Amino acid sequence: MATTHDHDTDLLGASCCTPATGADLDSLEEAETSQILSEMQEQEIAPEVAALRSAGFELLLEHGQPVDQATWASRAGVDEATLADVLTRVQNRGRVELDDEGRLLGLAGLTIRPTRHRLDIAGEERWTWCALDALGIFGALAANGTVYSTDPSTGEDIEISFTGGVPGGDASLFILGGHGDVNVKDTWCPKVNFFNSRHDAESWVEAHELEGEIVSAARIAEQAADMWRPVVDISNPQVC
Repeated sequence: MATTHDHDTDLLGASCCTPATGADLDSLEEAETSQILSEMQEQEIAPEVAALRSAGFELLLEHGQPVDQATWASRAGVDEATLADVLTRVQNRGRVELDDEGRLLGLAGLTIRPTRHRLDIAGEERWTWCALDALGIFGALAANGTVYSTDPSTGEDIEISFTGGVPGGDASLFILGGHGDVNVKDTWCPKVNFFNSRHDAESWVEAHELEGEIVSAARIAEQAADMWRPVVDISNPQVC
């Protein structure tokens, strides 16, 4: 189910970077999950697009407020015309989230608009578009904190604590296939969720007739972290 992606449309969205390869996977299920993640990898990144991705992510993480385009472009070191050109190409594919004034609300899976997945990250409250985003962001930041989510199968609360970016507990995660073919934020992400048990995940996936993989959040965490590390500048003390 490999897909060919437009180089820029994968750069500002959830789950957009290159996962680890050659991992010591000890089951067919994990190998299949790794294949799904590999199909989400980026092909090429124009320097200005990479700069915009990291700058926007950092601004949202640091301040938790809508970011005007002048501030975003300035942080990235590009002009506003370049930013506008990139946004024209990615917005309709669900790779970036803007408000009615054109201010940045979310990208690379991180958002300041409430969703099912709430982060308490280093004492600050943020949200993510999907469960995989939460794993990747915590891992790439090597952050302490907690993800608060809801099991869509049972409606029960889920709490996953992180220490140094590593999750505890035994929550499961469903990763939907077909990432490159749909609007990421609006169509793909709502189906990528945490579950309190594998049984809950299996029941929900079957009821919704979805295709993808169910995996332990703890076992996939390092791959998720690798996917977000190109986005995150963990050397910046303001970020984490």
